[in-house]
Amino acid sequence: MRWASRLIITICIVLAAPLCRAQTADASFELAAGSEEAGVGYSWTRGTLYYGGQSHPFRLDGLSVVDIDVPLEADGVVYHLARLSDLDGTYAEVEVDPALAGAGFTTAIENEHGVLIGLRSTTQGLYFQPSLLGVEIELLAGP
Repeated sequence: MRWASRLIITICIVLAAPLCRAQTADASFELAAGSEEAGVGYSWTRGTLYYGGQSHPFRLDGLSVVDIDVPLEADGVVYHLARLSDLDGTYAEVEVDPALAGAGFTTAIENEHGVLIGLRSTTQGLYFQPSLLGVEIELLAGP
């Protein structure tokens, strides 16, 4: 199982295309308040996806910011989300298009369904630290 996850992550890194300014985002999201973790920095565990005029809570694991110990606001955009269920999966870090980097996006991640997420924070110069094993995202049951 572990080798399969690593293989998927490696394939995503090799084949993934960077975010492109010409694309229109399918959804947006906000990351909920996270927590400080010793030796890791600040990490998030929950977020809200805004897709199709509705909000959808999700869980995430494996995304942090090193050497920051204050709550941070973070949000982003989602591309290639054909179905809501495609959000679930393991995401690997991919290259950020320079045009989006200029708009404040510091990190991009992509999953095995081709869903691409651009991440940014209101804190200038903040860089996200995706886990080498990937960022796990899972939709939660609605309220």
